[in-house]
Amino acid sequence: MVSSLPQNPASDIQTLVSAIIQQGRLSRRDHLALSTAMLSNPMLTSSDRQHINQVFDSIRAGRVRLTD
Repeated sequence: MVSSLPQNPASDIQTLVSAIIQQGRLSRRDHLALSTAMLSNPMLTSSDRQHINQVFDSIRAGRVRLTD
């Protein structure tokens, strides 16, 4: 679904997050890419972080599931 995280534009991250939430699934590879971005990308804005956290919150709530 994601394959690689967008360089930084907030609209790209918003689009990505919307697609993940709409589809209700996230591959483990994409999960790793989002996690890595959160932990090691100093270029992420607080808005970008909020959008990525929305995906993680949806996983915890059971609205998005991890797939292989």
